[in-house]
Amino acid sequence: MSVFSLSNGCFWPFRAPWHVLGTSFLLTAAALGASGKEGQVSYHQDIRPIFQAKCHGCHQPAKAEGDYVMTRFEQLIAGGETGDQAILPGNAAQSYLVELITPVNGRAEMPKKDDPLSTLEVDLVRRWIDQGATDDTPVNAVEKIDAENPPVYTRPPLITSLDYSADGAWLAVSGFHEVLLHRSDGSGLQRRLIGLSQRIESVRFSPDSSKLAMAGGLPGRMGELQIWDVASGEL
Repeated sequence: MSVFSLSNGCFWPFRAPWHVLGTSFLLTAAALGASGKEGQVSYHQDIRPIFQAKCHGCHQPAKAEGDYVMTRFEQLIAGGETGDQAILPGNAAQSYLVELITPVNGRAEMPKKDDPLSTLEVDLVRRWIDQGATDDTPVNAVEKIDAENPPVYTRPPLITSLDYSADGAWLAVSGFHEVLLHRSDGSGLQRRLIGLSQRIESVRFSPDSSKLAMAGGLPGRMGELQIWDVASGEL
C-alpha cells in the first residue's frame, strides 16, 4: 500500500505495482547515495560494494589481471599495466576506469567475465569521481591482508571446513581470509592461500588433487568462489 498527498492536505491510499515502487526506490537510492545526503556519493558505502561484486574477483593481490589491484585504494586510483592513471579525481570524463566500465552497444571492457555495470552503477562511479574520488573508509574498517601481509593468529582460528586430497598428500584447513595447506604426513604448513573472504565456508580438492576450490564471503555483503592451483599456489 502506498500513499500520496492531495493539495488540500488529505492523504489517500492507493496500490502501486511492485516494479514501479522498486524502480522508484532504486532511482532514489542512486540520487541520494548510501550516505543519505543528496548528491553525495560514499566510496565505502556506495562504490566499494559495486567493485566488490563486479571487479575484485579479477583485480586483487592474489590475481591482479592487467597488473591492476582494486582492493587497495591507492592502487585503485593509480591503474595497472597500461600506465594510464585509472581515476583522475574530479574528472570522470577523462578517467580511464570510466571508459572501461561504460557499456557501448551493451558491452563493456570491464568486467570481462560478467554483465556490464548498470546505468545506475556507472552513474554512481562517475559522480563519485567528479566529487573528488575520496576514500571515506572508517579507520576501523581498513584491513590489509594478502600474501605479503598474512593473517596473524593470537588464538587458534575457527575451522569451518577441511578436506584431504584424493592422493593423500594434502590437508586443506580453513582459516581467516585464507586456506592453510598442510602436508598430510605432518611435515608442516606448505602454503597459505589468501583471498578476499574473511570467513571461509568450504574447501574441496578436485578429484585429481591438482586444484582446490574455496567458497567464502561476508554475510549480506559479498561472496566468492576461488580455484587455486595446488602445485603453484596460484589463483
